[in-house]
Amino acid sequence: MELSTVIKNRRSIRHFNEKMVNKEVIEDILNYAILAPSARNKQPWYFYVVEDINLKNEIANRLQTKMGDISATTANVIRDCACLILVFADVDDEIMDIISMGACIQNMILRATDLGVASLWIGYIINIEKELKDKLRVDKKLVSAVALGYTDVCPNSRPRKSLDKICTWI
Repeated sequence: MELSTVIKNRRSIRHFNEKMVNKEVIEDILNYAILAPSARNKQPWYFYVVEDINLKNEIANRLQTKMGDISATTANVIRDCACLILVFADVDDEIMDIISMGACIQNMILRATDLGVASLWIGYIINIEKELKDKLRVDKKLVSAVALGYTDVCPNSRPRKSLDKICTWI
């Protein structure tokens, strides 16, 4: 697919079917993620690929227990997706490191779209950072998560602000 088509077709998917994503496809997506630019080429990213249903359920339950009903949909996404990629970073809370992580995740979800894999970028996951760091014995900052899988649902594109509302030419 052309890049412009991939960008236009990308959607945040919250309903996955039971089809699994094979390891080679996940590795391909991650290999594109790490091609992202990073400030001073620090490449601060580190990934945990969670396919184990029991661990996904535990993560979903912890999130829902901590956040309540507001996280119910996200918790169900975590339970139902083929795999959950926990995105960690070696950061000094430097804004440029966080921006680099955003570029990495954007590459990930665009490559997934290009391969016909549905995705959801999950920010709520940071609410259980301590629990996940303790569980996984990791000494990095939890930045986000990405749910991957296949879907039978293709939502319409969401409205976007027009350029004249968000841009000033000087």
